Amino acid sequence: MADQNAAILVVDDVAENRDLLIRRLRRLGFSRLDEAADGHAALAAIGQTPYDLVLLDIMMPELDGFGVLERLRADGRINELPVIVVSALNEIEPVVRCIELGADDFIFKPFNPTLLRARVLATLEKKALRDRTRDELRRKQIELTEARTLQLSLVPPPFAGTVGGRRVAIETFLEPAKEVGGDLVDYFPVGEGRIAAIVGDVSDKGAGAALMMARTHSMFRALGTRPDAAELFADPARPAELVNEALARGNASCMFVTLLLAVLDAPSGRLSYVRAGHVPPYLRATDGTVSRLTAAGGPALGVMEGMPYSSATVTLAPGERLLVITDGLTEAHDPAGEPYGEEKVGAFLADLSGGERLPLPRLAAGVRAFEAGLPAFDDMAALLLSLDVPGEV
Repeated sequence: MADQNAAILVVDDVAENRDLLIRRLRRLGFSRLDEAADGHAALAAIGQTPYDLVLLDIMMPELDGFGVLERLRADGRINELPVIVVSALNEIEPVVRCIELGADDFIFKPFNPTLLRARVLATLEKKALRDRTRDELRRKQIELTEARTLQLSLVPPPFAGTVGGRRVAIETFLEPAKEVGGDLVDYFPVGEGRIAAIVGDVSDKGAGAALMMARTHSMFRALGTRPDAAELFADPARPAELVNEALARGNASCMFVTLLLAVLDAPSGRLSYVRAGHVPPYLRATDGTVSRLTAAGGPALGVMEGMPYSSATVTLAPGERLLVITDGLTEAHDPAGEPYGEEKVGAFLADLSGGERLPLPRLAAGVRAFEAGLPAFDDMAALLLSLDVPGEV
């Protein structure tokens, strides 16, 4: 049933009509009733009181009912304030115009009391349902905004310093396509002179993917705090296998995580990495040439228990840079359906100079500009690791 405490405004230039409507509404149990004799008075009352319903006449001096509807539509209030037009106009054109302007219903004068009762109660019930839905959406939006803030707080800030006697710089970037997403990027120390870097991409988007991302992130972080973390991460395949076992066990959602785990031994420049179904990372040499680290380490994490993983090793020379991304960058497309592609990412890395301290936002901005206003295709995450690059530290 409709809320009998609803506030209703009756608008009519004829006092007898207003009195008749108000008496009928009181018989229905409504007591919060106001009246207005013209359109200007109606708009003034609506501006001061949050009404639940307006019963609006059309033919009024100065500002008629059409004008009231146009004003309410112009300022957006018609979307939240239901209006039932009660008019002596008995042609279809005025009815169509009122509905087009946002009126919820139309009743012809002289009105039938039973019909008036049915239309008023039904309109108020629909408003109450819309209000509850709007409040629920607002609550969920607040929760998602808080979740986004928490997710972004998991991303460590840029690092530029000395590790094991070598100059190391690490930049991270994360931008969910929705409020929250399934990409992850992180780095943390694992023993003296060693840093683990992780970039991952959950197979879905939204809240479920964000929870899967947080779970994966916490597992690797927990492994990094173990007393034997230095030994464990010496071969990145071992922590990858441990996390895969945990994610695959009882994985009813069938979500999986593509991931690149790299461990840099700074003193030697030795970079060990395992690529679990992830996009091959980019390696920029000191002369500006860019290559890809394509060694396959195993399937995405969480697909199946007992899967073996293997790591590969390269040695970074002074001045070399490693760029790890998720496919949200390369698979973004323009309005014509053309993907951004891997070549543009490689060209971005090749053109980097040592003097640009935080270039990843520029890469992301280029991708979004390429999309030319389309909704974000996917989450974007990236990590740029530099070793002994002049100007980085």
